[in-house]
Amino acid sequence: MGKQVSASDAKNNFGGLLDDVAALGRVDIMKHGRLVAVVLSPRVLSDSLGEADQPVRVVRWGEKHMIPPERARAARMIRPPLGFDDE
Repeated sequence: MGKQVSASDAKNNFGGLLDDVAALGRVDIMKHGRLVAVVLSPRVLSDSLGEADQPVRVVRWGEKHMIPPERARAARMIRPPLGFDDE
């Protein structure tokens, strides 16, 4: 059985959120009465994927994202470096 917390409580007490996830397996994060995120423990995630004996695979940047990290960083810059778009 999981637990529901507000988004502001999750932000302000992140360590407690992680403790709850470890103990309960699932915590739902609510914002203005709507579910906005679900935090699962690795055990619950593996069980739900049917991979109880398989470790949870960590996704590295660039494996699943559409924008490479260096381009995403440049997109946040006010002025991109000279020659950024030169290929």
